[in-house]
Amino acid sequence: MGSPSGSRRNLMMVAACLMIFNAVSCSLSSGTQFASIHVDERTILGHWNILDMPAQARVNAIHAALLPTGKVLVIAGSGNSPRNFAAGSFTSLLWDPQTGSFTLVPTPDDLFCGGHTLMPDGKLLVAGGTQSYGVNGQPGHGASYSYQFDPQAQRYERVADMHHGRWYPTLVGLVDGDALAVSGTDEQGRPLDGHNELYRRDTERWIELPELNRYFPTYPALFLLADGRLFYSGSNAGYGRNDGAGQVPGIWNLTDNSFASVDGLREAQLTETSASVLLPPAQDQRVMVLGGGGIDDSAESTARTDIVDLRSPQPHFMPGADLAEPTRYLSAVILPDDTVLTTGGSRDYRGRNDSNNHIARIYDPTANTFRTVAPPQVGRNYHSEALLLPDGRVVTLGSERLGGDDSVPGAFEQRIEVYSPPYLYHGSRPVLTDGPTVLQRGGTAEFRTPDPDALATAKLMRPSAVTHTTDVQQRSVALPITRKAGAISVSVPTEAGLVPPGWYMLFVTDRAGTPSVARWVQVQ
Repeated sequence: MGSPSGSRRNLMMVAACLMIFNAVSCSLSSGTQFASIHVDERTILGHWNILDMPAQARVNAIHAALLPTGKVLVIAGSGNSPRNFAAGSFTSLLWDPQTGSFTLVPTPDDLFCGGHTLMPDGKLLVAGGTQSYGVNGQPGHGASYSYQFDPQAQRYERVADMHHGRWYPTLVGLVDGDALAVSGTDEQGRPLDGHNELYRRDTERWIELPELNRYFPTYPALFLLADGRLFYSGSNAGYGRNDGAGQVPGIWNLTDNSFASVDGLREAQLTETSASVLLPPAQDQRVMVLGGGGIDDSAESTARTDIVDLRSPQPHFMPGADLAEPTRYLSAVILPDDTVLTTGGSRDYRGRNDSNNHIARIYDPTANTFRTVAPPQVGRNYHSEALLLPDGRVVTLGSERLGGDDSVPGAFEQRIEVYSPPYLYHGSRPVLTDGPTVLQRGGTAEFRTPDPDALATAKLMRPSAVTHTTDVQQRSVALPITRKAGAISVSVPTEAGLVPPGWYMLFVTDRAGTPSVARWVQVQ
């Protein structure tokens, strides 16, 4: 007989793979229950798990932030419910991934659709929110209050009000540890026309910055660069002026308010509800824009990804690998092995017409390729979040698709799903047993480990504070390693724009890319 035809040969290969995958199965328990699943399959695809949650822990997750205690703060506020707003019913939830516990936190005001960033001392600055709801699909009216959430005391502390109400603002930490509040809609629901302000952490007060008047649409994706400038990727959440202002990507110099546009972004009209990420390692200063859609309730979306190298004398976007499908509301999470998990999103506006993409893929920045991994069970679109946990897993929360007639909100997705990447099924994990808690920029630090020769990389990963697909805080900073008997020494870069002050997760990985559980360290 001759050799099998191409189609028959492919079928034989698939059958052989299935036999291998089905050869061994087991169950895994780590605080949560995992269904029986084939071990070999998990080493390639990873595994998703829906958390078992008590009824009182089911909240409308609008914002999520990883705190330096390892707990995740989930902020609902009124949860996009005018009824809750009228009743003064505002909610926040603390989830401890290690113990599986959930704790409701008293929430003093409606922080729904505010902005947030982690401060150098580990407190979460939350500014703005909803002063009143818009009507007939109009934007909400912004509130001017601001709070810091203390992760040790587990409570909100009131700080000075902003000078402007802000709904849908972006907060971004700067090189000195202060925070900049940009964009949003004001107390009347009008787009703020370039009125940005600075939070001074030493005085806990806001300062108006008329010299930095610059307009951006709501929730603009602004990334702190190594030299202290900010890069605007073009990603945003929509609400803005009708003249198309503020859509052009570029580098914003805060010393003189100059703005150098960056060209080359394909389908530049489809940046609303797109995702942006500072690709690992942060030293490469490359930003990727993924997916997005047309303005407002447009059904148009794109599978485009583009990448810009901001170290270039003349930065210019270049094509990246396409997404599997056109996608809005995509989540992109940096993993400790220097890849990026992309998950969630929908093809149409707010998941309309059952358009959620039940797809997860891992992007390799070095090869500029995606590979498909296990699909999530829960669809995510508008009002969804995803972030990296200290144990190397990724948690996904929230989502609020449109209802059956495509014009009113449907049920809010209150389930929490956790993804365990393939690297968690590759055997034993490297360990750091001892070392300092405080690191200095430009300095070195020694950490004990039983097998230093097995370690391939070390990195500082900044915890996420994410909402509306906007996560400008996450970054992964590579650390050079020096190996010695029973220990490694790591060197911290000197640039404050590359390593802003604050708390980080320190991961090491072995030569197979398997990460340790993170150690929390504070960079000063």
